Amino acid sequence: MKATHILGLMLGLGTLGVVSAAGCGSSDTSGFDDPNGSSGGLDGSGPIFGGDAGGDSHACQGLQCQQKSCPAGGDTSVSGTVFAPNGKLPLYNAIVYVPNTKPEALTKGATCDKCGAVTGNPVVSAISDSNGKFTLRNVPVGTDIPLVIQIGKWRRQVTIPNVTECKETILGNPELTRLPKKQSEGDMPQIALTTGGCDKLGCMLPKVGIDPSEFGIESDGPSKAVHTYLGSGAGGAAAAGAPPGAPLASNLWSDLPKLMKYDLTILSCECSEHLENKGGSATGAPFTVMSDYMKAGGRIFTTDFMYTWYRYAGDAQLKTAASWRGGAPQAGSPMTFDGTFPKGQALVDWLQVVGATTTKGQLKPDVVWGNIISLDANKTQAWAESGNPNAGDRVFTVNVPVGVPTDQQCGKGVHIDAHLNQQPPDVVDTTYPAGCNSPMKPGENLLAFFFFDLASCIQNDGQPPAPPPVVK
Repeated sequence: MKATHILGLMLGLGTLGVVSAAGCGSSDTSGFDDPNGSSGGLDGSGPIFGGDAGGDSHACQGLQCQQKSCPAGGDTSVSGTVFAPNGKLPLYNAIVYVPNTKPEALTKGATCDKCGAVTGNPVVSAISDSNGKFTLRNVPVGTDIPLVIQIGKWRRQVTIPNVTECKETILGNPELTRLPKKQSEGDMPQIALTTGGCDKLGCMLPKVGIDPSEFGIESDGPSKAVHTYLGSGAGGAAAAGAPPGAPLASNLWSDLPKLMKYDLTILSCECSEHLENKGGSATGAPFTVMSDYMKAGGRIFTTDFMYTWYRYAGDAQLKTAASWRGGAPQAGSPMTFDGTFPKGQALVDWLQVVGATTTKGQLKPDVVWGNIISLDANKTQAWAESGNPNAGDRVFTVNVPVGVPTDQQCGKGVHIDAHLNQQPPDVVDTTYPAGCNSPMKPGENLLAFFFFDLASCIQNDGQPPAPPPVVK
């Protein structure tokens, strides 16, 4: 079956599942996990979700009936900080809400997720800021109040032990407000990682807290959240290094149904364009496969020479989103980030919060390159630039399909024209992920920001994120 026919079938199926996919939920909806392993009721009955409709469409439902008016402008609020799975790295643009019904399950794999379409009928909702902090207001009062924390298909469901009427409840334990480390704690996206000889992107994943038990290869199926594929390096595929039994990356990006199983694909730099493992030329079939994957909701993360997926894209609109000189020499460093748009300013602030830079708005990756000649501002969002030689843009994001309104876009790519983890003391090859044991590097922090941003729902990056609407 041709890739385009497969894509059409998958897009049709994806349309039917948009709401549950965008809900960023888990197939395990038996209960909310708390740090001690206890569960709250999620079966749609009982004291949490058992409100009496009474036949009146304006009567309160479930937890709405536990919302209380406070005197003198007071409020019942819950505040805290959303963290990466490691419980240390604060996260921007996480959705936090109290559901009134059981959130729906998600299907793993590329889907067309829409912002604001979370499930569970939020009673109150909020978005975490550049410090990772959030505040929910007019929160239902009582014990064991359910709470959902999500970024795209990352989702964790917990319970707040007690919310006191007209007081602020501070959730100070990171174990309560972090994303899941493993699938037994909640939802995680299915991630494909291709290795490369010149940028060990995969070491960021265990450092942000993904549990070692979640790393595997394609044959492990969905029981492992991260599958590694062997890309090429300066000395060929073997030089890139991958766990035993890992299939070649060429098997992944030449097969649309296989690629569609992954929510996110991280493509490590292979030290050159290596067209021989991408169909043998600039018009190789994998470039159409990758473009179709992105159109259907796939997300890709690329650095340096993996610009090939844009330069030779099988989709004309994506191909013209940026122009490239290719194989450019090192460019001026550091990168300077653009804080003139809301998400750009959030990144500038966040890098300070996590200690990735001492000069606000600037960061020095291992190496900065000058492959990008120019960006089409109508198709891309530029995030950073640097000076000579080859002064210009260094980081951009692009929503796909390119050139249509945001509410019709499903996938996304982020490209950083740099090496973020070129020469770590880590030994990643056959010991991955155990060999990734050095401290988090500044470049890895930048990678982490865009990794979680890439997982979030598709929006206009030039606009501030908004929490999902609450159900009245």
